[in-house]
Amino acid sequence: MTVQAVAQTPAPAPAHPAAPSTTTKPASPPSIAPPSPPAASVTPPGPNTPIPLPTWFHEIDTAKKGEVTRAEFLKYRMKTFEQLDTNKDGKLSLDEFLKVAEPPYSHDGPGVPPLEERRTRARAEFQNLDTNRDGFIERAEAEALVQAEFNQYDTDRDNKVTEPELRLIVQQAMQRAAAARQQAEAKRRQGLVTINDFIDMQLREADHLDKNGDGKITRDEFIAVVAGPPDGPKTKGLPPYELRRQLALHKFEEIDDNKDGVLDRVELTGHAVKQFIELDLNKDRFLNEEEFKKAQAAEGAKVRALVQTLAPAQHPRPAPAPVPAQPRPVQPQAPQGLAPGLPQGTR
Repeated sequence: MTVQAVAQTPAPAPAHPAAPSTTTKPASPPSIAPPSPPAASVTPPGPNTPIPLPTWFHEIDTAKKGEVTRAEFLKYRMKTFEQLDTNKDGKLSLDEFLKVAEPPYSHDGPGVPPLEERRTRARAEFQNLDTNRDGFIERAEAEALVQAEFNQYDTDRDNKVTEPELRLIVQQAMQRAAAARQQAEAKRRQGLVTINDFIDMQLREADHLDKNGDGKITRDEFIAVVAGPPDGPKTKGLPPYELRRQLALHKFEEIDDNKDGVLDRVELTGHAVKQFIELDLNKDRFLNEEEFKKAQAAEGAKVRALVQTLAPAQHPRPAPAPVPAQPRPVQPQAPQGLAPGLPQGTR
């Protein structure tokens, strides 16, 4: 699930999301993509504490001049590009770029997403950076992004970034981050749901399906819970079991992106992000009660349409007999109350 596409992002936002820089060691080479706004996640300092400068400024300004030129910045930011370009053809393939998710650029550790999730994020970032959609990140594409990033910091357009300029940008980013947190808290108090809340809701629901607690949901685990028990006295009023099983299987295939027959947390998170974007009709990055109602109605219509496709195959009409025509069997109705996201089986 990348989640961050809808999340609150304080300015000055880069032209594209950062590569997984939150997972790199401080001493690792910088990402070729623009980083997150400097110090946006840092708690605002006290009134007498100087505004902190981002690490890259200190690493470039080794002579302590108090400034970084455009050429110095470009050279520093392109180090990772040069290291990833193992065949030195001046462009990065997807396989080369995915190395940013592995050591020495990224390491496993507390609070760090697992390797496959880092690779998923890197794949999405590759699509953002490949602006001409030729399947490669060419040096010119990477340099254009770095130049645009430098322009965000060089507010007086003198081709260098000074400490005062950067401290002001960091301060503004902190203020925007604080305002965004306050807005999110105010929205939560109004009963609205943020993307992180939505993802947590979906993952908690998924935990109920993971019967062996291994962090993955097999096709059998999914169908056993979502489809409910076989036909019997306890399922009176529900559609036939085979129809419920087919509906559950259809939902499983929808979430199983890599088609390996197993749902992991990366796939579940990605599905939740996709749903959140679709449900957020007014694009305010929050889900309200009306949006949930519309989503439930749309999901119900989708299930009913699917039932119409599956039901004839499950219940073929008997061959005509030389007797008075019998009443046509009533078509089973779709289960009601299916919320967007993981379908709800009988419990």
